[in-house]
Amino acid sequence: MKARWIGLGIGAALCLAACGDAARPAVVEGSASPADATAGAGIVAAATAPYARAERALAAGRILAPAGDNAIEHYLDACAQPSERVRARVALAELQPYVLIAAEQAIARGDGREAARLQALIARIDSGAPALPRLRASLDALVRAREARDADGAATAMPSPAAGASAAAVERIGATAATEPVISPAHAPEPPPAAAPATATVQAPPPSALPTPPASRGVEARTPRLLQDAQPRYPLPALRARIEGEAQVAFTIQPDGSVRNARLLSSTPPGMFEASALAVARRWRFEATGRAHDSSRTVHFRLPAEAARDG
Repeated sequence: MKARWIGLGIGAALCLAACGDAARPAVVEGSASPADATAGAGIVAAATAPYARAERALAAGRILAPAGDNAIEHYLDACAQPSERVRARVALAELQPYVLIAAEQAIARGDGREAARLQALIARIDSGAPALPRLRASLDALVRAREARDADGAATAMPSPAAGASAAAVERIGATAATEPVISPAHAPEPPPAAAPATATVQAPPPSALPTPPASRGVEARTPRLLQDAQPRYPLPALRARIEGEAQVAFTIQPDGSVRNARLLSSTPPGMFEASALAVARRWRFEATGRAHDSSRTVHFRLPAEAARDG
């Protein structure tokens, strides 16, 4: 009897264990746990954050363009996030000089729309930037000059009444000449014997009015020899993003060998190396020749060997 009750207890325990296994939800092999899903969402959010987008744009050379997808605008968006504000502000402070240079170049080539866009970016970076009043004044002058040219073009395109009358007179003279009979030379009347033939003469100007040829001057075609070269400062944003490039600079060699009027001809990539190239050009020294020379040089920016190897 005792053995019978023991067997019934063991059977009940086995039934309960089987029911517990059936009620337990099955775990599908390979399914992600809630912790893994949360970690994956965090990684995706970090990769699509404004600061991460700014770093990718900087590495790709998209510092100022295209509008809406460049490093400057992504860093500005990152400033709205408390966790990214400090390092985004540091990056913007490093890039602000390049925005200023690009804005001045846009004004110089007459691109008012691009200049206005870049000026707005500078105002977002630092509303109290010292260059902002000068940029606004230059942009206003550009707009006024364009309006004046448009007004002059419209006035030139409108024909004046005097011009219309002259054109009508020319048409009447042409019509009259077309209706007059043409007299052949054989039937033309001979001039009276006493009349002398008329000749067309041009009065020569007095000797004092004749232009005198310029005095022959010796033109020195040889460019003065470079006496003091200088190494350009590698821009920090380009160094961080491992970007190489070059900039072509035109300048005037003064009679004493110093460099003045340095101006940018081209830069690759745009907006990255302009400031460093113009700064180093002012430190060059050439031999003194007693006269001014126009010249140009290309400044190359190459990463140091260790930086290129690390990249």
